[in-house]
Amino acid sequence: MTINTNAHSPDAAMIEPNQTAFILKVTRPDEAELSGQLVIFYAAITCSEEEALAIVRRAVKADAAVEPTGVRLSQQTASALVLEAGLARAL
Repeated sequence: MTINTNAHSPDAAMIEPNQTAFILKVTRPDEAELSGQLVIFYAAITCSEEEALAIVRRAVKADAAVEPTGVRLSQQTASALVLEAGLARAL
């Protein structure tokens, strides 16, 4: 996935006081992987972990399992990754 950082405003990744950048684990079947499973981590800036789960579930294939990791990103890291509130981003 290529991202044109010029298309984002400098404030695009700003997190409101009630928002957090949650990291979620996505696992889906993949015959090309030795384990038979492909694991990808996603980040989503939301007000709750439940909302982050819903955003990531909409972004991935239906056969993928999405689960919380209990890990959150700092505002500085979220800004460096150009995360946008309400959108899922594969890490």
